[in-house]
Amino acid sequence: MRMPPRWVAVGVLCAVALGSGLAGAAVDRLVLRAHASPVTFPDTAFHPIESILRSPTAADRRAIRAELTRQLHLTPAQADTIDSIMNRRSGEFRALRAEIRPRVQQLVDDVHANIERVLTPDQRAAFRRLQPTADTSRTP
Repeated sequence: MRMPPRWVAVGVLCAVALGSGLAGAAVDRLVLRAHASPVTFPDTAFHPIESILRSPTAADRRAIRAELTRQLHLTPAQADTIDSIMNRRSGEFRALRAEIRPRVQQLVDDVHANIERVLTPDQRAAFRRLQPTADTSRTP
């Protein structure tokens, strides 16, 4: 019995789609989820703004400049100018962080409180153990 070419094509496409889905799920399980870190909520780390809220140290700024120099092949004059720009604007960033950090922290605290309200006492205790014990991440 011979099948029309259109049905053969549909069958092949369905088989490829199914195989791709299964392969993707297998890769997700084996590779991506095997390396996933446990869920924690240190400071505001679950939010993309977290890195903006941390004031970079002088060493951080040097590392940023070194990386820009390496990636962009900056001349020494360009690197010095970028250094000057970063140093000149760092005070503005520090002031902005100091202004918004309390609001962000209040939001984080509210989220944690709301999450705790839906948890059982055992879950609540486990959730609290996921929180940082020291307040080392909150530097204005």
